Amino acid sequence: MTDKEIRGNLLDIFLGGSDTTASLFCYITYYVCKHPEVKQKMLSEIDSVLPNFSDKIYKQEDLNKLNYCKAVVMEAARLMPPISIGIRHITKEFDIAGYKWPAGTNFHLNIKGAQRHPEFWNNPEVFNPDRFYNNENDTSQIIIWGGGKRICPGKSLSTIESLLFIALVYKNYNVELVNPNDPLKFVAAMVISCSELKVRISPRT
Repeated sequence: MTDKEIRGNLLDIFLGGSDTTASLFCYITYYVCKHPEVKQKMLSEIDSVLPNFSDKIYKQEDLNKLNYCKAVVMEAARLMPPISIGIRHITKEFDIAGYKWPAGTNFHLNIKGAQRHPEFWNNPEVFNPDRFYNNENDTSQIIIWGGGKRICPGKSLSTIESLLFIALVYKNYNVELVNPNDPLKFVAAMVISCSELKVRISPRT
């Protein structure tokens, strides 16, 4: 890669990854607060893996041990992918799904639809991190980051950021939805942005 390409990728990571990661954390918070059993299992893992964790002590190898928290991230990203559409452009003729597509065709991939499709997921509308924690589903089935040589260069950064946010917030604070019965509020375009999430935060004792 040239220096210009490297700079472009880094810019995409930090600019393209800020709003999407922020929205993903909102979705994680919403679903965790709606499912107390998930929240308790997540807190138990954080307390077990990071007993002395604080905002001044952070090691990536410790965060990588948060397997259930990682499953929570994957399941929230499955149900509410911050990126709703993937775009692919073919430069030569291809046979796809029984049709012959000419060079120059653009494909828009319905990421949210694919990640909730009942042919590939059991109870697709249910928030269930165990589907990843128990290896019922491979995390490679989450396609918001793309795949192959076109995979998002910020995938690892996004995952680590989400785990760090979970550890920092839930280790130190009790987080509850102000209105638990309110639906999740978001604005859907190419990016599915969380538009409003009202939470009540208090120190965790």
